[in-house]
Amino acid sequence: MKARTSTTVAIAAAGLITLVAALQFGGGMIETEIPGLPSAGPLTNWGLPVARFWMDVCAVACIGTLLAAVVLAPSGSPESSACTRAAGWWALGLAAGAAVSYVLTVSSMIPMPVANLLAFPDLLGFGASIPQTQALLIVLATATVLVPITIVPRFPGWIRLALAAFAILPPAYVGHAASSGAHDVAVSAMVSHLLGVSAWVGGLAAVLVHFRRSERLATVLPRFSTIALCCFAAVALSGLVGAWVRLSTPADLWQTSYGLLLLAKTATLGLLAWFGLSHRRRTVLGIAERSVRHTFVRLAAGEVTVMAVAMGLAVGLSTTPPPVSGHESAAPPPSFTPIALITEFRLDPTVLLLLALPAIGYLIGVRRLPSWPAGRTLSWYAGLALIALVLFGGGAGYAGTVPYVHAVQHVVLSVIAPVLLCLGAPITLAAQATTAASQYGHLGSRMLAWRITHPAVLLLAGALPGILLYGTAWLPWSLSDWAARLATQALFVCSGLLVFWVVAGVDPLPRAFPATARAWLLAAVAVGQLGLGAALMLGPQLAPGRPPSPGVDLLADQRLAGAVFLLLPLPPLAVLAVRLTGRPSGRARAALRTDALA
Repeated sequence: MKARTSTTVAIAAAGLITLVAALQFGGGMIETEIPGLPSAGPLTNWGLPVARFWMDVCAVACIGTLLAAVVLAPSGSPESSACTRAAGWWALGLAAGAAVSYVLTVSSMIPMPVANLLAFPDLLGFGASIPQTQALLIVLATATVLVPITIVPRFPGWIRLALAAFAILPPAYVGHAASSGAHDVAVSAMVSHLLGVSAWVGGLAAVLVHFRRSERLATVLPRFSTIALCCFAAVALSGLVGAWVRLSTPADLWQTSYGLLLLAKTATLGLLAWFGLSHRRRTVLGIAERSVRHTFVRLAAGEVTVMAVAMGLAVGLSTTPPPVSGHESAAPPPSFTPIALITEFRLDPTVLLLLALPAIGYLIGVRRLPSWPAGRTLSWYAGLALIALVLFGGGAGYAGTVPYVHAVQHVVLSVIAPVLLCLGAPITLAAQATTAASQYGHLGSRMLAWRITHPAVLLLAGALPGILLYGTAWLPWSLSDWAARLATQALFVCSGLLVFWVVAGVDPLPRAFPATARAWLLAAVAVGQLGLGAALMLGPQLAPGRPPSPGVDLLADQRLAGAVFLLLPLPPLAVLAVRLTGRPSGRARAALRTDALA
């Protein structure tokens, strides 16, 4: 216990010392007061970055312990319960850190010493109108909600994990990423970076604290090793994109304080990569041996120390003004031409990582099943490629200003790509490529445990995207805000996958679904697409989300968008209609379902 306490103190000290050094070097601290001008005082100047560091530590630990409880530990195990309870305490610490940061941020912005500010409580309400403090209020509210639900028995663990992940994101909207001209790319890189770091650092800390003496460490460590590798790739890619946005030339790396701190943070990433390689070579495979366990604990403690240093550098970097970058200047979009849909390119790190996971997972499954049909593989990757095309190509840049480009993006994401992905039979592949003894268990059975194929749910999934987008004020917001746009795109894809999972009938389902019901569901989808197209062609002009591109006639392009909804979904829907007319009998379908889960 004594050694454990001293190790914890040493790790925390390493992070705090690094934080102070980064603040001094990067100019994030105000060392002297200017006579005659108001000042927040040393408590605010020093306390605010320390409070942010504490928030980061609590958020990372909360996400890591919930990741361990939901993904790493076997369901219902004592370690899973212990991780969930610990996450509640970390969420409480996050809420306290957000409250302190709120007060210190208001003190810094007025500016007024904390003691004077607390003497006039009405001034604290000033923070409700500032984006930086509004973000802290969201963090405070989310963490406060998370505390009680960690003690609610049988509460879905993935909801807890999603709330914890959401709690770290609001500050990303008001930091350096928010002030960048390349706002969407910078915010996306920051989101990917924060989530990757949190899962990596917090997950390792949770394994070290809750599983180092557990007999389940031999099961948990290989699972975390795979997750850590994915997190390393996400952190490296998002860090590279974030640096590109903020630095105009490579010389900024060694000619500015921001660049030098960035180099120091990159060095810690390289050191962490060495730790990860050492784990895979020395501990992951032989973790059942006692001597290897001791090696793992020493390596993990050293790795967590380096991670604490990296977090200190990150907080110091967030308070260091970035250099004036040519990439931060938002150039006006070029005039739209159809060829721009192919030639224009805009990378979104978050979307890239979200697409990489199913691409790699499917490839692993195919390699385990050499006899897997090539047509299904082709269909799966064609669906992912179409999603990438409309989200990274010209469709991403002009969807907010050219209505028919947005319509093409909508149809691809909600109809064409989901049909192709469902014809790839991913659940069947997961069922045949995994067993109960696999790294993450029998994935096919776990997917079929999702009881979400009720007819009412399916009809809602098919109708909701169109109603939400064109029947409410959601459309302008989704075209002008990165988070709303990403949520809308995810809604398109997920609703399409749910509906066409049932209609296609390639994969097994958690409940029986007659062919007649499938045909009615397909007809409802077709009617919805046709009705949306007719409404756009015959209805009034909708408000654009952003100023239109030069030379764009919004009303004419809206009519063209209606034609897209009328015509573009027809080929994939016709393919599904043909499949429905040639479906096997009920007994044959039952045999196919049994074979898929065998």
